[in-house]
Amino acid sequence: MNTFIFASGDPLDHVLPHPLSKEPLMHWNIDFSAPLNLFTIKPHDTYFTNQLFMTLVAAVVVLLIFFVMGRRYAAMSSAGPSKSVPTGFTNLIEAMMQFIRNDVVRPVLGDKTDRFMPFLWTAFFYILTCNLLGMIPLGDMVGYATSGRVLHLGGTATGNIMITAGLAFCAFLMIHFSGAKQVYMDLVAGTYGHHHEHEEEHALHGQGHEFGLAHDTEHPGHHSVDKGMAPPAALAAAPVLYVWNFAPHVFKPAKVDGPGAFLLLIADVIMWAILLGLEMVGAVIKPFALAIRLFANMVAGHVVLASILALIGGLSGMAMKSTVGPLVAVGCAALSCLELFVAFLQAYIFTFLTTLFIGASVSPEH
Repeated sequence: MNTFIFASGDPLDHVLPHPLSKEPLMHWNIDFSAPLNLFTIKPHDTYFTNQLFMTLVAAVVVLLIFFVMGRRYAAMSSAGPSKSVPTGFTNLIEAMMQFIRNDVVRPVLGDKTDRFMPFLWTAFFYILTCNLLGMIPLGDMVGYATSGRVLHLGGTATGNIMITAGLAFCAFLMIHFSGAKQVYMDLVAGTYGHHHEHEEEHALHGQGHEFGLAHDTEHPGHHSVDKGMAPPAALAAAPVLYVWNFAPHVFKPAKVDGPGAFLLLIADVIMWAILLGLEMVGAVIKPFALAIRLFANMVAGHVVLASILALIGGLSGMAMKSTVGPLVAVGCAALSCLELFVAFLQAYIFTFLTTLFIGASVSPEH
């Protein structure tokens, strides 16, 4: 019983994926070796594991929470302003949403904030729910209730590198799709290339509202924009321009009006190609870091907690268990509080870094 409850057999048992069915979901008949043998893919099976099950549980929990909140807000709105103040759990969720929007996203994205809030809110609450569900010893409780017939039902979904990689891949797609879409929107609106100059002028002349009105009156041409590009042409040009501006142009001349400027243009293209390779590596490393950070922090907390609990099962003698056991229990309780903080912290960090990467992507200059 001690071995079962305190995981003294193997502390890694709680963080490893365990198939919930004997039959695989799919067989992958792939035999591939990358150049220089960097990695290989052999034929393998995909099983429905406890961690995949917890991803579905987390998704259902998030959907139910916000469905209920939406119904409550609809009822409060129909009851009038005096009844529209949220209370209890609804107030807690709203406070967290307001914090993410106003204190995390808005300082980075500014007037583009509301465009990305559905994705960022979803990422934050989904990761947080996965982290919190992982703290519930669901597998142990079900195993104890079924006398060991059903094991490994629960687990931490974000303790699986493939799941965190999937979340990071979603962030990767959002980052670069949003950057290309921003270029497309600027091309259609005729504002592509005007943002940086306009910001520099306001920085030089001041940012006060009264001065801004006087400056706009004195220089009305600063707000004029070019005629927008046709949507089909903008759709074709947006990815090209996004990649063209993905790396800085350090030698780009103001205009090509002579041999010297032409040589600078050639040097700029060569340097741009070198920097583009580095930026491409950075574009891959950023989501990779998101996946590894979330995965490592979730796994580390559970492994340390299980290892400390295993000390009780490994103690011999009633005297040792009665003296060291309570200390271990208190230490595990304190560590669980720290792990609860980490669950919130890692959801916040993932959302915050994704916001920074999106902000860099949708800005006129990357």
